[in-house]
Amino acid sequence: MRKIKNFKINLRVREISRVIKKLVNASEMSAELEEAVQRGCHFYSKFLSLSLVYETFAKDSLNFVYDKDVPSKWVAKSVYFLTIGSKLPEEFKKNENAFGEHTCKIVSAIAVDALEQGKNFLKRLIEGEAEDENCEVSRSVEIPSELYEEVIKIVPADKIDIVVNDGKFSPQYSVCGLFYWIPTKSKKR
Repeated sequence: MRKIKNFKINLRVREISRVIKKLVNASEMSAELEEAVQRGCHFYSKFLSLSLVYETFAKDSLNFVYDKDVPSKWVAKSVYFLTIGSKLPEEFKKNENAFGEHTCKIVSAIAVDALEQGKNFLKRLIEGEAEDENCEVSRSVEIPSELYEEVIKIVPADKIDIVVNDGKFSPQYSVCGLFYWIPTKSKKR
């Protein structure tokens, strides 16, 4: 099992702004909303605490099965839990309109961006490990909530303070997923 705690996130304001435009259903953002997004990103970035835990298993060594988007010839899978912690929602609850009427959407977009960056970071780590084994890594596949209890038995999410209650995570902004390892074709000389 590998664990990384308190990984620093640099929020991508442009990506967050793009998400906000979709959430507020606008082709262009007003200057006030753009300013609110920038200020919100700057303020809330201090409350992100990305942590992850993962483990890689050989093809036949897992006691749970999830076969969505399975590549045809895979040899292992890396199963993970990832969270940004509970500080962001706690800070949001202190002043739900800190950055105007769209503060909730800004916080949600920040959380989504932080989790996406965490998955990208994790994928780079796993790709390095897979490369040593002459494998490449699939895209991330999210595991459905009905399997969380099974996954927690093999990957200790409590090491990064994730708890599952009735198929929901605490902290709220957490994800569980996997990457498949696929052997690379040997090069002919």
